[in-house]
Amino acid sequence: MQGELEHQLLQANPILEAFGNSKTVKNDNSSRFGKFIRINFDMSGYISGANIEFYLLEKSRTLRQAGDERSFHIFYQFLRGTSAAEKGNFLLEDVDKYRFLNNGYINLPNVDDANEFHNTVRSMKIMGFQEEEITSVLRLVSAVLLFGNMEFFQEKKSDQAILPDDRVSQKLCHLLGLPLVDFTKAFLRPRIKVGREFVHKAQNKEQAEFAVEAISKACYEKMFRWLVGRLNKSLDRTRRQGASFIGILDIAGFEIFELNSFEQLCINYTNEKLQQLFNNTMFILEQEEYQREGIDWKFIDFGLDLQPTIDLIEKPMGILALLDEQCLFPKATDKSLVEKLFVNHSKHPKFVIPEMRAKSDFAVIHYAGRVDYLADQWLMKNMDPLNENVVALFQNSSDSFVVNIWKD
Repeated sequence: MQGELEHQLLQANPILEAFGNSKTVKNDNSSRFGKFIRINFDMSGYISGANIEFYLLEKSRTLRQAGDERSFHIFYQFLRGTSAAEKGNFLLEDVDKYRFLNNGYINLPNVDDANEFHNTVRSMKIMGFQEEEITSVLRLVSAVLLFGNMEFFQEKKSDQAILPDDRVSQKLCHLLGLPLVDFTKAFLRPRIKVGREFVHKAQNKEQAEFAVEAISKACYEKMFRWLVGRLNKSLDRTRRQGASFIGILDIAGFEIFELNSFEQLCINYTNEKLQQLFNNTMFILEQEEYQREGIDWKFIDFGLDLQPTIDLIEKPMGILALLDEQCLFPKATDKSLVEKLFVNHSKHPKFVIPEMRAKSDFAVIHYAGRVDYLADQWLMKNMDPLNENVVALFQNSSDSFVVNIWKD
């Protein structure tokens, strides 16, 4: 039992990396989520169980990737590691046929994606996943890719999007256990409440495409959440937290890219808070301890207080608060958010209005340096609204796995 648990704990990581890591411009195996692993020990010092929590999954990576970057590893592993028969069963296409994999296939040095796929499946089996569970996960991975191939059109002088070719929708409905007519209608003419009555409202091309992208991101995130829960089911043998434990926090490091968006602000804000905690513990609390113990010590200011930047982001009327405020107004836009930031923070020492507005909207002086941010789609990313009609279809799917991950 003891050896098996330790072996499973090691096998959890390849699964999390397959579904949560990807290639970025700076790291071929970058974690695109944060996790806290708690390893519990019994009274004799042996591992009695473990639990994983995750944060900040970069689900937008399922939709598009920056130049020379990849989406999550599992997509490329899946497409390269399946047999012809499996490709038919999962309705897979060649990698360059998927619009969500906009950079095509990018080889990783010394990495064989086909072999990595077999390693991922083997790890899932070691963790106790049933064949049916593995198949359900892979069907959903295929569906997420297919969502990007739904192609809407809109005729001039019309507010109604159309879907002239429903072959992709047919495949999606087959994979997800959904009725085709209701599925397409949910995107094109969803049922909404107006006053006391329900009406079917026409959706234009942009609205339909946004709804598809939002649902595909949500599908991937819910599947990832289920995976973590399934791993915890195998690892948490005691069903209770041990008196002794080791906690391991693993989050994405500070990020400065050519284009930095909402995800980078969240990651950098987290790193800012952690660095402030480290500085306070190492330099402030330690010196206070010296003084309490009567050590002859002159207090030194190391100039490492990051609070001004943290306040700029998290305080009332800070960046996050103003973003939440703008999300409450129906006519607010990313542009109006930036204007609000300028009005409130133009004189803040850690806030910078860039000279070249075409490349970025504003900059923040972080502990690791200046980061220029582009505010495109920040309101949508923060609100993350879902088409309730499509959600209802998922919750009533004929596929029990789909129902399970969408039940909350």
